Amino acid sequence: MASLRYEDDRGRSGWRLQFRDEDKRNRSVWLGDTSEAEAQRVKQHVEHLLDRTKKQQPPEMVTADWLGGLEDDFRNKLARCGLCESVEKRTARVLTLGDWLTEYIGERKDVKAPTVESYEKAQANLLTYFGPTRLLRDISAADAAKWRIWLKTEGNRRDTKKKRKSMADDTVRRRTGTAKQFFKEAIARGYIKSNPFAKLPSTTRGNAKRQSFVPVEAIELCMPHCSCLDWRTILALARLGGLRCPSELVVLRWTDVDLPGGKMIIHAPKTEHHDNGGVRVCPIFPELRPYLEAAWDAAPEGTEFVINRYRRADQNLRETFLKILKRAGVAPWPRLFQNLRASRETELMARYPAKDVSAWLGNSVPVAMRHYAMATDESFLAAAAHDAQTVSRKPVAVDDQVEIDAEEPEQADGGCIGGCIPRVSGAIGHSYLDEESPAFTGKTGLSIVQDSLGNYYLMGVEGLEPP
Repeated sequence: MASLRYEDDRGRSGWRLQFRDEDKRNRSVWLGDTSEAEAQRVKQHVEHLLDRTKKQQPPEMVTADWLGGLEDDFRNKLARCGLCESVEKRTARVLTLGDWLTEYIGERKDVKAPTVESYEKAQANLLTYFGPTRLLRDISAADAAKWRIWLKTEGNRRDTKKKRKSMADDTVRRRTGTAKQFFKEAIARGYIKSNPFAKLPSTTRGNAKRQSFVPVEAIELCMPHCSCLDWRTILALARLGGLRCPSELVVLRWTDVDLPGGKMIIHAPKTEHHDNGGVRVCPIFPELRPYLEAAWDAAPEGTEFVINRYRRADQNLRETFLKILKRAGVAPWPRLFQNLRASRETELMARYPAKDVSAWLGNSVPVAMRHYAMATDESFLAAAAHDAQTVSRKPVAVDDQVEIDAEEPEQADGGCIGGCIPRVSGAIGHSYLDEESPAFTGKTGLSIVQDSLGNYYLMGVEGLEPP
């Protein structure tokens, strides 16, 4: 049974309830500074709960109503003693999918509007398939797998006019990732025990079918057909500067553009939650400079932003761009602005280190390789030309003999690449070289092999794969 004790210790006074739970463990619940009558009432309800818990029976209506009126903190104290369900578990028993998604999305005041929009799209897909009254805890991994199949084959609501119900693979993966996020948070709050979407693939892979390299000549054809200087600057910054459109264009200020220094500071709202705050420094490329200089010369005194006429969120740049392409006689390509940026990144990666290019354009190297970099016809034709140089230097004839003089050290061979050991006396211990065998395998499991140029390589025992 339970017992009550009044305590007055170091300025804190109140009632403490003590009892033994079903496992014979001593339990203690602090009731605080309440009346003795209220403490006795709590004691009676706790004793009733102890009795019902041992018999594995639900409490009578009076105690059940008392539990329902408790504050969350006190109810959770009793739950830790095994007398009732915690607030989270009690909520989970009746929490529907519709209520949970509305609650979660409504709380996310910390994310931007495009992120909320992506949440709402995934919410619509989930509610369309499962229904808003489906209990959250009743959705199984098998249900989630069926939902993903439905999403891929019938989940496209945007293209209903085109009678296309299927959804692109990357879109399916993004929506699945958002569903995972919803249910992961439900686990953290104790509403469910496992995530039914956990094992479904959600990493985006890029859609090569929607990639299209846009040559600079196509943009040059569009320039005379732009209605104003702002549009010429927009196309130049998107194609020749690689800026995201419209998010990075509309926040670009003249104070961020250093024409004499040849650089501009880009503020990326998309990545401002990263460690660098979404701020990066990008070179003003030679092809871009004339357009920025023209915009600067035409800007009235005191102009703050580089782009001024097309700053509102409700302005449809895509439709205007399509009209410009039509007037210029240029066929539109998929993802109009995305592929302008991707084309610029592809060009830059052909000339500069990928790490530098990614830093200039504001993405990581893996993301650039997956979503931006493209194989071009120009590179293919250059590599296939009869006079193409595809090796680091002219190879030495196979019949030429290269001798190693242990007494006279030679300079390292400049053409040695790929991790070979320089042709220098002492670079390899003589104990590893066996005159009778060109490849010696010791305790290390490695072999030393000499090529026709006189370079030595460390090789794994599996074959010609560097260790």
